[in-house]
Amino acid sequence: MNYSTSSEFDRELKTLSKKWRSLPKDLITVKKTLPLLYIIQPDETEESLRLRRDQFFNNKRATIIRTTKDGIEIVKMRLDCASLNNKDILRLIFVFANYGETIEFIELYSKNDKQREDQSRIKKYL
Repeated sequence: MNYSTSSEFDRELKTLSKKWRSLPKDLITVKKTLPLLYIIQPDETEESLRLRRDQFFNNKRATIIRTTKDGIEIVKMRLDCASLNNKDILRLIFVFANYGETIEFIELYSKNDKQREDQSRIKKYL
């Protein structure tokens, strides 16, 4: 799985990391978890991958904002932060491109600072 970040995301990460020091490590944890949603593991079937995805997206942890015909998903998920004792405050928006098995992090924000994701930024990736 390949990861990249937008310049806006890098700025947001830098700003929020000053408040919550564990944020870079928390992001590494997310990078270890996300492939489990998109890549079939060696000892599993496609059905078990689908079930795992359904579990992940059917609770309040994450939601698929948009999906395109060419295999691009834009996902909004809750980011657990150790510095916040895993409170429900941080949101992470990423784009998954199926054709290249690539995830690009495009937005990171605190619900204390803003309530919704940046729709214009999301449109840029569609």
